[in-house]
Amino acid sequence: MEGDERTMNNPNPYVAVLGAGSWGVALACVLDANGCTASIWAHLESDAEHLRKNRSLEPRLPGARIPDSIEITSDLHGCLSRADVVLMAVPSAFMKPVAEQCAGQGLLAGKMVISATKGLQVGTLRTMTNLLAEAWANENLAGLVALSGPSHAEEVVQRIPTAVVAASTDIAAAEQAQHLLQRPEFRVYTGPDPLGTQLGGALKNVIAIAVGISDGLGYGDNTRAALITRGLLELSRVGVVCGARPETFFGLSGLGDLVVTCTSRHSRNRKMGELLAQGHDPKEAERMVGMVVEGVETSRALDSHKPVPEDEMPIMTEVIRILLHGSEPGESVRRLLGRERKAEWHGMKDTLQHRTQG
Repeated sequence: MEGDERTMNNPNPYVAVLGAGSWGVALACVLDANGCTASIWAHLESDAEHLRKNRSLEPRLPGARIPDSIEITSDLHGCLSRADVVLMAVPSAFMKPVAEQCAGQGLLAGKMVISATKGLQVGTLRTMTNLLAEAWANENLAGLVALSGPSHAEEVVQRIPTAVVAASTDIAAAEQAQHLLQRPEFRVYTGPDPLGTQLGGALKNVIAIAVGISDGLGYGDNTRAALITRGLLELSRVGVVCGARPETFFGLSGLGDLVVTCTSRHSRNRKMGELLAQGHDPKEAERMVGMVVEGVETSRALDSHKPVPEDEMPIMTEVIRILLHGSEPGESVRRLLGRERKAEWHGMKDTLQHRTQG
């Protein structure tokens, strides 16, 4: 797919942001501040009306106001027909049905698409851009880009300095996304590995649930650091076997996103883990978080399609057991600490050879 230069040359492109959650709203605010005409699409008219009336997403984005210049609508056809660029920010579980709703109407031809959703499809482990490329194979898109990195919406709307990655196999498309979104406080790097960028953004949520469980059990900084470090190795193992570049996981969408999601008070996944450690069952804990916890859906995806043996992703395996198979947190801790003794980089050489040979 070749990039569409109209986006670069248009001083005021129209960007349709599909998804009225906190991340969609935050990115629409970035686009609006950058001089784009931004529109937020909400699935339900009641949600759109609430946002139009209140111009806020309290309590999910405390203190943030949605500018009057941002259109808010539930009219998907109208939103897409006016768009130069489409930014997808719907939860991963709804990406396929929304994509199918958009397809076959001639509304996407010649338009660049940016996926900002961090998640994987259950049953296939497909990334969001893979899913969109399949659903929109006949739509003649101008480009497809994955956006990821350490970027809590709560801080983005407050214009706290943030850095992310726009990744695409089409570098021109990645550069167009960079041009659209970069601001003094919102730095956008380009990258050539959308697969690794999205795997890092999705899988780190599972590790963050593990860190939340550790914090909820009263463990300390040593434990948190061990989980983050060993979790990064698990991300790399899974990613490389799936075909991603190993270096991607040591960048913003790997290590960067992992650190922020495992340590931030804004992290839904970390909060989910804390609630699990306090004795709440998974459904109750997710309900108490009050927003979509993408690590739960990613755990389902990993449970349905294991790219590496369980022994090569032990932390994520224990999170899956707790979320989906009734394991108690204390039991999972005992299994992790009771594993056989190994060298720190055990298995990594074989993983890297797999990437080279593949």
